[in-house]
Amino acid sequence: MSIKIKPKHKKYIRLVVGIILLILGGIFMLVPFIPLGYVFLIASLFLLASYFPPLKKLIDKIRSKDDKDRVEKVEGKVNDGEEIISNKIVADDDDEKEDTKSKTR
Repeated sequence: MSIKIKPKHKKYIRLVVGIILLILGGIFMLVPFIPLGYVFLIASLFLLASYFPPLKKLIDKIRSKDDKDRVEKVEGKVNDGEEIISNKIVADDDDEKEDTKSKTR
């Protein structure tokens, strides 16, 4: 069973995943033996930066101080992960047409 959403709702994937990662990061920060909290918080920072200008400014400030392009690499990995998730859960137009045809029968 896979989850499929309509393409018109694709713009909300980044926001929802960012908020979920932010919440998970906060929870995992409280558990001392699981160091995933920082990873989730950083990933949510990149995902939510397009919605919240102060986060975008923070990333730009960190990027200006980064000499080894670490921020670019992390941002690329987050964007790749988002694209993979988006491709898996967004229904194609063909899938929607087949669903409507099967419902009318």
